Amino acid sequence: MNTKSNFKYFHSSKSKTLDVVLHGSSAGMDSSLINKIVDVSRKNGNSVVAFNFLFLERGDEHSSGPELVEEIETLKSVLEFCKGESYPTVRLIGKSLGAIIAAKFLTNLNSEEQTKYEIIVFGYVTGSIDLKNFVGKTVIIQGEKDKFGNIEIVKQDMKNAISKDVSYFEIKNADHSYRDPETKEPIYEDQAVLQLFS
Repeated sequence: MNTKSNFKYFHSSKSKTLDVVLHGSSAGMDSSLINKIVDVSRKNGNSVVAFNFLFLERGDEHSSGPELVEEIETLKSVLEFCKGESYPTVRLIGKSLGAIIAAKFLTNLNSEEQTKYEIIVFGYVTGSIDLKNFVGKTVIIQGEKDKFGNIEIVKQDMKNAISKDVSYFEIKNADHSYRDPETKEPIYEDQAVLQLFS
């Protein structure tokens, strides 16, 4: 892999699906949520890779900029390293910023290239995630008290999406990171992660 990114990759020779886990802006691949996603994917028999974007490795507070060029290049490098082209299905599992990056990557593919991909969004950022031209399966898992909007606001943001396979899950009482808004404890993470294979 031609990045200096930390990553963990679990390959299953029997798997027909590669799960690629893209972290959010403030916590990397070693966060509680990302580790739970990796564990559930492995237990369900998928190959799975999680990695840090380079801005996090450098200790930068922000991504590389609005076009996310560096982050998309890192994602491409990870897909190449894991031989993503050899899997019938690749699921991009993005937390917040990770989902923004995944969406930008997907919309740069033509519709035929998109057909092998699915996207699972943990914490949809209204106005920043553009999936209207993505044809593949889309799953959105949103906290009821997410600062970017509850599931009804997300559906409004997604109303022009061309995909015919979109599922929505709302996690009651949870904020953007599946925490209790008052105590800030991540007590709803497990419930959110369960939606990966529902």
